[in-house]
Amino acid sequence: MKKYLLLLLSLFSSIYTIAQDFSNKGKDFWVGYGYHQQMLSGGGGGSQNMVLYFATDQVTNITISVPGTGYTQSLTSGPLPTVLTSAPIPKTGLQDASLRAESVAPENKGIHVVSDRPIVAYAHIYNQSVSGATILFPTNTLGKEYYSVNYENVSNTDNANCWFYVVACDTGTTTVEITPSAATINHAANVPFTITLTQGQVYNVMGQLTTTTGTPPNLTFRGVDLTGSKIKSVSSGSSGCKRIAVFSGSGRIGISCDGNQSSSDNYMVQNFPKNAWGKKYLTCRTGGNMTNNIYRICVADPATVVTVNGLPIASPLVNNFYYELAATATLQRIESDLPILVAQYITSQNECGNANPGDPEVIYLSPVEQNISKVTWNATGNFNINQHYFNVVIPNTGTGISSFTIDGVPVNPALFTVHPQDPAYSYLIQNVTAGVHTIQSDSGFNAIAYGFGNAESYGYNAGTNIRDLYNFLTPINPYSISLDPVA
Repeated sequence: MKKYLLLLLSLFSSIYTIAQDFSNKGKDFWVGYGYHQQMLSGGGGGSQNMVLYFATDQVTNITISVPGTGYTQSLTSGPLPTVLTSAPIPKTGLQDASLRAESVAPENKGIHVVSDRPIVAYAHIYNQSVSGATILFPTNTLGKEYYSVNYENVSNTDNANCWFYVVACDTGTTTVEITPSAATINHAANVPFTITLTQGQVYNVMGQLTTTTGTPPNLTFRGVDLTGSKIKSVSSGSSGCKRIAVFSGSGRIGISCDGNQSSSDNYMVQNFPKNAWGKKYLTCRTGGNMTNNIYRICVADPATVVTVNGLPIASPLVNNFYYELAATATLQRIESDLPILVAQYITSQNECGNANPGDPEVIYLSPVEQNISKVTWNATGNFNINQHYFNVVIPNTGTGISSFTIDGVPVNPALFTVHPQDPAYSYLIQNVTAGVHTIQSDSGFNAIAYGFGNAESYGYNAGTNIRDLYNFLTPINPYSISLDPVA
């Protein structure tokens, strides 16, 4: 009898697992107030602000709190669908949540978002023409091992460090091992160290600044590239590995093809856990006058075999972690035999063959394995953004394209173009107005959203699944109860 009870419990457990939502829509999120170069300029906590956006399609009550400081605010959605904007997150006084230096000890600055209905959440840190945003991943989708993906930090302003931070999201004690790939303010390159966090605590890591060249007012400030830094939750004593959230970014960065400083911007992006990386990515250039993008292909295992458009990758492997593809408007098919992560970079305006308007941005792409059939996002005007776009890559099979809508209105299938590197897929580059938008199809697709202004930009993965692609439930049938292993 026991074995039949165990079988039933396994079936119920499997059904529960399959029923869980592993998309970016959820009811519980953690984030931090990532470093912005303007935090150190002037008084009053800096001239930058951080706000959160929430896209809702039903009446929803949302609470934003910083448990470590006692700060809280509440929102309730009105006419639907809508995007709610939070009050600015505190940056001064006892409730200051900003991460303005490398942590020497855990900081009680984790920002917690809880809602009574599923929502889509974003974080945005902006100051006039220095703006960056990211989509947020729900707590139930988080993992235990991450890698930071940054870029060489070249800027036209001082104090423009690159960074990453980790937030403990589970109750109890979370032990995290960090191995920075380059020298940080307090830690040597490639030397692991551990920290112990409790729920809501944050540890912020900032790359060293290295050199200053040129003559005023044309100074160039350089800092290290933290790409490849490993952040991993580890077991400690009776406490097992716990879930963590990891974010990467820069206080301010210019991205060019000659290594010189240019127009600069902050950026921030939530990292995909390693178990959500994929093996096939189809890229799509950005719109407007910023059509040339740089790509980094990241491998956790240096032995990973990577191909680009069906050919072995020609770029060298850097620091045993990433390949870089030079700026191009060509759409790419990137495949591998082991999981990889692909980052798409928008350059500074008037750099790498691009014109204007625009500015640097970094977007972690979703593999085709993590496609999604409905995405809601906020095309924000903060600050001084006047061009908004989204890109979609979608299968040609079935009725995916013919059923595709934006804000409930069908999109003309003639606007889609067959992907030049994979005829089984098509792509769409579409401009939109500011505000909340929803795209939907009866088939899964991949999407990014971004916007440009003069020396200004935002960009993020518009929506994705964050499923664990590499751990599976396997039927065990020791008593030969059934000849078929499928339940």
